[in-house]
Amino acid sequence: MMIGVGLDVTLAGRRGAAAPASPLQSVLANGWQAIHPAPPASFDPVNAPVTLDVTRPGFTASGAATTVTEAVTVMARVRQPFPAQASLSPTTVGLSDFVYAADTLPPGVTNNSALLYPRPIPLWLTPDLERARGTTFTARLAVAHAYARSGRPVAAVTFIASDGTNTVQQTLSTLSSRQWSSGLYAPYFEAVIPLATLNQGAICTLDVIIYPWVGTSFQASVSGATYPSINFTVLKFLNDRTGAYGEAYAYVDAAAGNNGTAVVSATPATAAALPYLTVSAAAAAIKTFNTTTYARNNTSGGTIRLVAGTEHVHAPFQVSNTGPMPLVIEAANPALKSTTVYKDNGTGAANSTPFLLKLKDITLKKVGATAIMLDNSATLATLDRMLVLENVAIDLNATSPYGAWIYKTGRCWMIDVSANASLGVTFDDFGGVAREITAIGCPGPFAGNQIYNAAACKFTGGLRRVPAAANTELGAGQLITHCHITQTVNGSRALTSGAGIIDARGFALIGSVLEQTTGETAPNLSFHADSDVQAVENVLCIGNTIVGSRTNWLYQDTGTVTVAKRSFIRFTVNRERNTKTDVFGANGNLVGNWPVSYNVGCRANVAIRGSNDGFSTAGVGRWLGEVAALGDAYGSLATPLTVAWLNDQSFDGGKAGNGDYTPGGASVLPLIPGGLAPYSVDQKGRAVADNGTARIGAIMA
Repeated sequence: MMIGVGLDVTLAGRRGAAAPASPLQSVLANGWQAIHPAPPASFDPVNAPVTLDVTRPGFTASGAATTVTEAVTVMARVRQPFPAQASLSPTTVGLSDFVYAADTLPPGVTNNSALLYPRPIPLWLTPDLERARGTTFTARLAVAHAYARSGRPVAAVTFIASDGTNTVQQTLSTLSSRQWSSGLYAPYFEAVIPLATLNQGAICTLDVIIYPWVGTSFQASVSGATYPSINFTVLKFLNDRTGAYGEAYAYVDAAAGNNGTAVVSATPATAAALPYLTVSAAAAAIKTFNTTTYARNNTSGGTIRLVAGTEHVHAPFQVSNTGPMPLVIEAANPALKSTTVYKDNGTGAANSTPFLLKLKDITLKKVGATAIMLDNSATLATLDRMLVLENVAIDLNATSPYGAWIYKTGRCWMIDVSANASLGVTFDDFGGVAREITAIGCPGPFAGNQIYNAAACKFTGGLRRVPAAANTELGAGQLITHCHITQTVNGSRALTSGAGIIDARGFALIGSVLEQTTGETAPNLSFHADSDVQAVENVLCIGNTIVGSRTNWLYQDTGTVTVAKRSFIRFTVNRERNTKTDVFGANGNLVGNWPVSYNVGCRANVAIRGSNDGFSTAGVGRWLGEVAALGDAYGSLATPLTVAWLNDQSFDGGKAGNGDYTPGGASVLPLIPGGLAPYSVDQKGRAVADNGTARIGAIMA
């Protein structure tokens, strides 16, 4: 059954047209309800739309301020709360989109909205404290926003690099993308910052100003988290454009090295000729070399290169580094990653790694069943400590995944990291220790509930919104973008959240596949659902494909007071979608999630099998909501929609996982209206047309 398949300009925007007279008197404080003095018994928003022209601020591709006028559609009369849910309000109607406090309405319509514009939800795809060699520094920024359009999430981004005295900036309005080790793509803004006018040797701060299509600008240094944080904040990097910061190389050969005769050198060939036997000895020698040569009493900027062949055994050497830049441990020959092995000592080494450490192009091997290996003693008070794993392979070596093998690491970036077995436990919370992970381009197979952000990753297992713990930050402004998450355990979820209030910093699930392969006992996506009493705002679910089990979304089915919940669901395919509200809790106060139930801010979504309550249509009290959003399509259990996946490996298909959810020619999935494509590419790197021919979901036809 198709509902609301007609298209209009509700979100595309109208410029220059005179605002038509509106039958509405006022918009209420909640921003989605309005007063209509004499509403008809029902509205037909598809064939005979009643609209309200709303003028709101925004930005152009150059970052210049502008205004955009958008037509918000009157969708339906709003019903009464329980126990009078069978009757409609005499004058209150629901709108297709939110009206904000700073919006300008036509003459005669009073704007009482108290809502602020939604914030962008950004994510650095570049780790903190990188060393910039040469003439430029490249930084990548992924962004999500409720009002994405024209093939990108926001109109423009300005990158601002400063050494504390001098500043350079660059404004971008074009998305880039690349294929990561996972095989997936994720779009981002890529800045190439010229370094010539910034002081050599300075640790520079990279700030950004994000200009959304609709709303107000956002600056990291003003409205982001306090640095350092895994939540979005400024980025820092070392400007070593001349190389004068100084190199310190030490090679380690676990078979032929000699700690007594080895040397550290600024010249790699000199260091390679006289290698150390152990990593710990090499690190200590780099500290001594730096002190003598560069007058810095640490290993900052040093590089240890591991020779392939005999495996290297980890031993404690934390004392060797207190910053300000990471010590790098990398393969002497990156082509020999599989035989350049760094392993634990079999029993464990707590508090054993430098405060700032980067491992690159090597294999980490687990030997001890319950051994601690990487541990820099980070706590919530010392989140300046960090670990970066780049192009690292993890070999569990037929041992257990053990949650403390990679232990207290503070902020952690995992880039193009692979594994030969599931590492879900390894990246789960372990007694509240400080471990805050951003995963980028990782092919897995792993997951873990301490993964704060992810881009272009393949996960096997579940992710969650990270709650606050004794030594970890609350995940605020988390972004999961262009990932493929396969849940292989019936009764478990691919993604879940119910941990604390979500404030204006929000949460975004973008361009991703969530795939349940073994059963439908539990929801595949559960977001602040069953019995949840936490306030939620600025939650984005845009361009996703959720298959194999249902979506439970922003319930208010329990408690005794109204709890505000608002989200934006756009261009997403659900197997089934459920939202419970006051009827199910038998309490007239449980109306805080009514914007969700009335699909405010939503557009062109699908529930292949309708609602999990067995009903196929939208209606009073039913779990699909009170009305369908414009462009929505709903099936039922008896007559599911034809999606014609290229290779369905969910619970409804082959059950093997890692399916290809490209819609086939027989698919009835709706199209993304022209001008509203949220990104330029999908997770397979295919171009997303912005002319009304691209289908909704994570993967384009």
